[in-house]
Amino acid sequence: MQLSQSARTSRHVVILGGGIAGLTAARVLIDAGASVELFEASDRLGGRVATDEVAGPSGRYLVDRGFQIYLSAYPEGKQFLNLRALDLQAFLPGALVWNGARAATIAHPLREPLAALSGVLQGIVPPRDAFRMIPFARAALRASPDGTGRDEPRIAKMTTLDQLMQSGVSQRTIDLFFRSFFGGVFFDRSLSTDAGRFEFLLRLFAGGFACVPAQGMGEIARMMHAAIPTAKIHLHARVERITSERGRCVAQLVSGERVEGDAILVATGAQELARLLTPHLTRVPETAWCGTFAAWFATPDAGALPRWLVLNGSGVGAFNHGAAMSAIAPSYAPAGRGLFVANTTFAPRKHDESRDLAADMQRTLKQILGHEATRDWELLTTQRIPHAIPRQWPLDLARSDELRRQQLPQGFFIAGDHAEDSSINGAMRSGRRAAEAILAA
Repeated sequence: MQLSQSARTSRHVVILGGGIAGLTAARVLIDAGASVELFEASDRLGGRVATDEVAGPSGRYLVDRGFQIYLSAYPEGKQFLNLRALDLQAFLPGALVWNGARAATIAHPLREPLAALSGVLQGIVPPRDAFRMIPFARAALRASPDGTGRDEPRIAKMTTLDQLMQSGVSQRTIDLFFRSFFGGVFFDRSLSTDAGRFEFLLRLFAGGFACVPAQGMGEIARMMHAAIPTAKIHLHARVERITSERGRCVAQLVSGERVEGDAILVATGAQELARLLTPHLTRVPETAWCGTFAAWFATPDAGALPRWLVLNGSGVGAFNHGAAMSAIAPSYAPAGRGLFVANTTFAPRKHDESRDLAADMQRTLKQILGHEATRDWELLTTQRIPHAIPRQWPLDLARSDELRRQQLPQGFFIAGDHAEDSSINGAMRSGRRAAEAILAA
């Protein structure tokens, strides 16, 4: 997009929210010559993408905000991130699946054919289903994102479960593998997520790998922050309300400070967005959320842990999915030690349930991995995350469309993964699109 020199240097944009969407928008605006002032209510940037250092046996451990991954095929990430500098560490393309009696690998049939065959030979996946999954894999490879940054999921208006059943995959394999794997991706074992989101993820998994940066997912936010050196960043800066006065957009902070701009981009979480926009719109659709609970365990032997994602296909117990993060990225744990994260697909209502839930998941992992591999595990920390990702049922996507169709006051714009697909890629795409709309206005 070509802008005149005056347009490039005179525009001042106020961004509310320092998550991935807000940081992406700031990057696009600054690259176009606009001045940017960003206000974040918390004490850090990155939103729900974060990594903490936690003290434990033998040293420090890197603990992401729940179990998070980055897909190397994300189209938007190729534009805004230096993937080589992130030093991405890849998961194996498949999973170790527990059926209640035994565990076996279910792998990408075209990438890991021997591991995929193992699941069939050990009775985890019926041979008929294994053959029916090969066309899924081939179609995904043919339709993998082209890296232009314009690739996005379609809206199918049918659920993932409906699509799987129409494809002829048996109920047994749906319950055993798809509910645990994609239930872990969407934090929703019902598989009620829109089938278009499911198809898009299949393409991304086919076009790359599930990864984590060597120093944790928080490195993504730090890299994006470093790319906007001219932005004025304000932390602990919560906005009370936004108004339009005499052709200027005004943000009133809780502190009493007033900030004016040519445009205001509301890139906050969905709850804050609804609070700020309710006075200006006829109706702000409610955002439904999917939650999770994560328990992080320090282990005495890093070599005893698998590199596969671990799935509970039995449906018994709280544990749904988990991973030995130190087996994927050794820097997540001190030398010689291991780190395992176990997750549910729901968030308990009370904090005091955390230790009991962690113990329940550990008992299931002892069955899956064996008593030797899980001996002397120590619980490092637990995370109760009721707002992990916006839910993506067809009804939810219709509500997002309703919000986008409403006429915002002049100079107001919105961004966030609640307005796109619920992923880092969706947040980036939303921020980019909002910034382009601001520059074109």
